[in-house]
Amino acid sequence: MSNNLAILFDMDGVLIDSEPLWRKAEIEIFKQVSITLTDEDCESTAGLRIDEVVEHWYRMHPWKEEPGLTRKDIEEQIVNELISLVGKYGEPMPGVRELLTILKNENLPMAIASSSSYKIIQAVTDKLNIAQYFNIIHSAEEERYGKPHPGIFISAAHKLGVDTARCIVIEDSYNGVLAGLSARMKVVAIPDVKHYNTGKFNLASMEAGSLIDLNLSTLLALMQ
Repeated sequence: MSNNLAILFDMDGVLIDSEPLWRKAEIEIFKQVSITLTDEDCESTAGLRIDEVVEHWYRMHPWKEEPGLTRKDIEEQIVNELISLVGKYGEPMPGVRELLTILKNENLPMAIASSSSYKIIQAVTDKLNIAQYFNIIHSAEEERYGKPHPGIFISAAHKLGVDTARCIVIEDSYNGVLAGLSARMKVVAIPDVKHYNTGKFNLASMEAGSLIDLNLSTLLALMQ
């Protein structure tokens, strides 16, 4: 394993402002099975894989599975709706390209480690034109368990050939922060503005308002 420092980026809510798009897609599609979700409901499952989100709401409000309305159907419809919304409205989070450029110029290994499927990751990286910054891309669809299980970050580190103790995770969700810490990595939390500095993310190694607040020095300082 290399002793290099590596940066592992979550995608949704860190690289792309997609959390509102996820909420919109989930609220719209779940109406088909008579489940009315609020923004807060959607926020409670942020960071989970979409199959886990659908399974969660099925357990809470089971519906009669019919052709076109099975759990797998609902999952696929949410994904397709989300990809459509990303194509129309997807925007990078503030400071994305600037930070990626800084880190790339320093030849630091970087990865996307996302709960989203490769299909969604492809749509996002194409929309934002950022795939060239990353050494590897890893989706939790390859993992037995999604976040908050640490497997996604451990696997990403192994793909990069970097020791987990030399990795910094950048996350926006509580489940993602837990996953990074469980992988024994440093974790920078960049929560939604309504959760920033509220104490919810005090367990993280560092909390920032946005990627604009991060630079090489602040990241290196975490490893001291």
